[in-house]
Amino acid sequence: MITTGQLTMGAVQIVSKDSSEVIGHAYTVANGAGQLQRWLLYRNPQNAFDVRPPAASTAGLSLEEWKSKVPGLWRPGSYYVFAQADLYRYGETHDGETWTRIPPASRLPPPTYYPAGPRQLDPDGRILDVLQGNFRGLAFSVLGLSNPNSVEYWMLPSGYVPAGGGATARVATGSRAASSLQAFVDTANQSWAPGCTFAITGCVNYRGDKPPVQR
Repeated sequence: MITTGQLTMGAVQIVSKDSSEVIGHAYTVANGAGQLQRWLLYRNPQNAFDVRPPAASTAGLSLEEWKSKVPGLWRPGSYYVFAQADLYRYGETHDGETWTRIPPASRLPPPTYYPAGPRQLDPDGRILDVLQGNFRGLAFSVLGLSNPNSVEYWMLPSGYVPAGGGATARVATGSRAASSLQAFVDTANQSWAPGCTFAITGCVNYRGDKPPVQR
């Protein structure tokens, strides 16, 4: 099972890039073809946030402990996102497609949604930079937190360490635009190389004054 995705296993803290304000938490477990992330966000990060090690109050929690803690962490109007990240590494073969290049948008695997259904990121036509030390990845969103379902595409470089354990990752709007998913794939292929991972993340998005029943 591939688990080396965007986030480290267990809890992490989500911090505003501009103000260092804590704007949420996330909890990740290995699941399916990658990892299932549960994001609790107090506001829309608007494509600018850091993923940092967990707060003392969430460090070391089991999944059941995380679920029981959510009501105490909740604030009215918060978001709760189930984000299933299916991971594809350079050189692997999936459904007859060998990933020495990221496949065209028309042949990308569909996202997986959890719970079974028909983001942290918002669609604005910009390619996002995923920054960690000297490493630079890319991300792109189709639909966003205001939609019941959305999809994110992340290209993680060789050497990237899942964020929130011993390493921080920063997401920020980059200087490049993408008019379509295919335009993003074309840009990502310029950096696609051995050791890279591509994440297709299906998000189920909830917002309310009270936490969701299923968490």
